[in-house]
Parts: sequence; structure tokens; C-alpha cells
Amino acid sequence: MDTAQQIIDLIEPFVKQGKILHRSYAQIKDNIGDFVVLREGKVVIACAGLKDCQDGNMGEIYALAVAEKAQNQGVSLALMSKIMQKAHTDNFAKIFALSKHNSQWFLKQGFTQMPIDKLPKKNQKNFNHQRNSFIFFKEIKGAN
Repeated sequence: MDTAQQIIDLIEPFVKQGKILHRSYAQIKDNIGDFVVLREGKVVIACAGLKDCQDGNMGEIYALAVAEKAQNQGVSLALMSKIMQKAHTDNFAKIFALSKHNSQWFLKQGFTQMPIDKLPKKNQKNFNHQRNSFIFFKEIKGAN
């Protein structure tokens, strides 16, 4: 099974719970370069996308998921480490995430809750107010 399909399979339970927005196989496959993954053997057990917002040198974390069987084992911390490495490599000054859930987790990872006007303009325009997500930002140390 390819990585894109494994990501779809991993995020699907969270999509059904309303915690992650649905993405098609084609969307994941076309943006596979955005993703960092953690594997147990050949199986993806955690993933997150980090896309360039093309505005303000910022990246957006999306589709962050850890398999239920891998939760509470430090996997999310390892995933965040890989996200931060990618953010640094991609030369982002800041990263952000929109989340309805896990607010405390983002705060523990050094993110700060911010208002919508801190998002890139395109993201402000496309923000789904009905979802009522919190917005979390984090500075990338050593970014240019």
C-alpha cells in the first residue's frame, strides 16, 4: 500500500469524528511532499502535512494524526520534531495550525493561541467560522 493511501486510512477515523477535514486520495497524493510520517515497520502510524501558505513565510500544519494504538507513547512528540525539522528546512519563520481539539497539546508544544487576523490573508478569507477552530502559531527558531 502506498504512503498516500496509508495517510488516508490513518486520518479517516478522525475525519469521521470531525477532528480532521476530509481529503481525497488525489489531494494527498498531489501534496505528498508536504507530509512527514512516522512508521512502525512499513506502516504509517503518524502523519502531518506542512504546506507553504505563500504569504508571510508561514507554513500550515494540517491532517495531523497519530494512530490510536500509538497514542500516549511519545509518538506525537516525535512527529512534532519532524514537523519542526521540515519547517526549518522549508525556511518558514512561523507555522500555524487550526484545531477544534487538542488545544492543550498545541500549547504544551510551545504554540500560542492567536486571533484570525494573524493568519495569512488567503487563510483569513477561507476560514470556516462554523468549524470554530482555534488558531495556534509557533515561531521557528533560526529561520531566516
